[in-house]
Amino acid sequence: MRSTTPTVILMMAAVLLTGCSIPTRGPDQAERDSWSRVIETAIQALPGVADASHLFDYEGKSRTYHSRLDVQLEDDATPDEAASVVRAMGAQQLPPRYQGDQTEVDLDRMTDSYYANWRFGRDVSREANSAHTWVRVSAPGTQVYWSSRGIDVDQMSNAIGVGAGSEAEPHRATAAMRRIIQDFPELASNYWTVATLEEGDGSATNDHSTLEPGWLNWGSRPLFPSRPRFPSNSELEMWEWFLTDQPTPFFVEISVYDPPGKAGRTLDVAIYPPVGKQLTAEQATQLAERHLPYLAQPGAVVDYAIETRNGPAFAVFVGGCPQPPWRDVSPESQPYARQYERC
Repeated sequence: MRSTTPTVILMMAAVLLTGCSIPTRGPDQAERDSWSRVIETAIQALPGVADASHLFDYEGKSRTYHSRLDVQLEDDATPDEAASVVRAMGAQQLPPRYQGDQTEVDLDRMTDSYYANWRFGRDVSREANSAHTWVRVSAPGTQVYWSSRGIDVDQMSNAIGVGAGSEAEPHRATAAMRRIIQDFPELASNYWTVATLEEGDGSATNDHSTLEPGWLNWGSRPLFPSRPRFPSNSELEMWEWFLTDQPTPFFVEISVYDPPGKAGRTLDVAIYPPVGKQLTAEQATQLAERHLPYLAQPGAVVDYAIETRNGPAFAVFVGGCPQPPWRDVSPESQPYARQYERC
């Protein structure tokens, strides 16, 4: 007799989905939708705003509302106009029971974007000042993604990504970063990332090249570098060197640790093949032959790895002694480990 188990499972799943589904609209959704129209009208009337949309999204599982404002600024919108959008959103006279609701604001201007989040009812002067500075540091030919995160004002931090707009033109990002370092020294204490493409939400998807702070506190909260700073000139030169005259197409992710981690690590260098591609053992060896002599500078400690996407990583701990391995290492890397590791 043919088994009916799959059919029974499907029927039970259908009952669960229809009988216990999480609601997508809250108990006062109609009222909140009307407030969204008020907010949209107010923001769209501001100078420098091309378009704006707002919604109160009901989180059915937690039974809470989440506010989101998306604004398209005019390409020539000024720093003052960007800041006024944030101030106007923070000043909305919403019902008292809305205070404490989380809101997110996204501003887009040319190739640049700005993000902030807070709870309704608190002062947003710091976020407005950040939006003002975001426009000031932006420049044609680069992408600047500025994220002012911190639901509560005492937890606020700025993560700023500078993008080249193209994997083939990393110098655009490094030149923009050097200009920011020279013209805006007061911004050094933020979390800086240099990338070939805009960083977006900053998640590591390994589909473009980055130079970023190392994250020393994995497994704990919050995940921040111990001492945020501008990238150094030598780090910018290294990142650009990796992306110039490549014998094999790849993405490079350089993570800088400052101060060094427990194993004496000063930076990670991870090589990834293009999305959907794989690196052969021969290609990995060719890349290592080119990269490792460059990385083996006096006093350097580098966790170097080539992720082939289809097998063990080609891994060498340059200038130091690796901790017990947490990943499979390809046999092709063993001669290089003997040459460059110091145990």
